[in-house]
Amino acid sequence: MTYSNEMPLAALSIGQFKEFLQEWAMPAVPSSQDEAPEAFGKAECSKMTGFAINTINRFICDRTIPYYKMNSRVLFKRDEIKDWMLSKRVGTNAEFVAVKEVQLSKKAAK
Repeated sequence: MTYSNEMPLAALSIGQFKEFLQEWAMPAVPSSQDEAPEAFGKAECSKMTGFAINTINRFICDRTIPYYKMNSRVLFKRDEIKDWMLSKRVGTNAEFVAVKEVQLSKKAAK
């Protein structure tokens, strides 16, 4: 709702007043992941993944995280980090049972 300086405060309903207070007290804050630049350093990677910078350094040394190196600076790409974070999916029990049933039926058919 749009509020003007001419609108009396007493004219607002309780719901409108609560909405006004929320808009006034807490302006919309953009998500840091959506606003992250395409390429970023270790600190932003740490914020995005939730891992400590020391852990990020260990991942770099072990070459388990995708990264780029320009001279001594290490850079990460947002999409690659998201893909890397989602690459180790563990299936549900139902998915596991379905796979094993297919494997057993193939063995029985032989």
